Amino acid sequence: MNIEFSNIEQLLRRLNNTQKLQIENLNWIEPIGIVLLKLYKTAHPITDISLQGNSNCVGYVNTLLNQNASRERSYVPLEHFSNNFGNKDEIANNVTKKIIKSADNLSDEYKLDLSKYLQYLISEMMDNVISHSMSKIGGFVTAQYYPAKKKVQVVIVDSGVGFLETLSKKYPLESEEDAIIKAMEKEVSGSNAFAPYTNVLKHAGLGLYFLSKIIEYTSGKLLIVSNNTIYRSYQNSFQLLETDFQGTMIAFEIFEDKLDYEFGQLFNIIRSEEEEEEEDIF
Repeated sequence: MNIEFSNIEQLLRRLNNTQKLQIENLNWIEPIGIVLLKLYKTAHPITDISLQGNSNCVGYVNTLLNQNASRERSYVPLEHFSNNFGNKDEIANNVTKKIIKSADNLSDEYKLDLSKYLQYLISEMMDNVISHSMSKIGGFVTAQYYPAKKKVQVVIVDSGVGFLETLSKKYPLESEEDAIIKAMEKEVSGSNAFAPYTNVLKHAGLGLYFLSKIIEYTSGKLLIVSNNTIYRSYQNSFQLLETDFQGTMIAFEIFEDKLDYEFGQLFNIIRSEEEEEEEDIF
């Protein structure tokens, strides 16, 4: 069994409120699966997670689930963050640095630009979780760079209430699908005010809207889970699951050979689109 970005529903379906979660024949697992298991173990401490399969894979995952291995050199970064904004940028910086350090094949110029993309997006997604999830245990963030595939995978997950409960207090929504769509609108995801872009990244407060635009421009992949509903940007599809998972997952993949825009340039392009839309309205 492989647990990957493309089939994470297989793991989500296995999450239930019983006292044992058993996964057999595990051969390969991406960060999206590791961080989901870590969140589930933290949210359900009495649940026994039993993994069987490839010994290297199982041993690797068990180490991450049972120890604070996030800062060990040989492990993917697996950072826990609480429901406050105090350490958000520091954690985003830690994760970004570890990913960039592993990208030995990239030029220094490209590493710098990729780090701007990653730190901004990770910080924005953590902000979304902290602001809206109401997760009692906070959340987790992880990422990994795949040199052969020339891609970075980033995942942020929490055990909060999901988009529907949060947004239905303000908007007439009937389903998680409605709520995910609404969450990606710019006036819902955050402020419309753009901070001037300099060499230092600025928090613009655009949340999922800005992430979705970056994914669109860079031909990346965005996956959003809110409780029992999955949205996949690259298929423009929603999927309803039978699962006891409660919370939100935001995962994306960006590909280095698709980053045709320097981060500041893309930031300004999206800013220009915003200004043109506002002019059309008025």
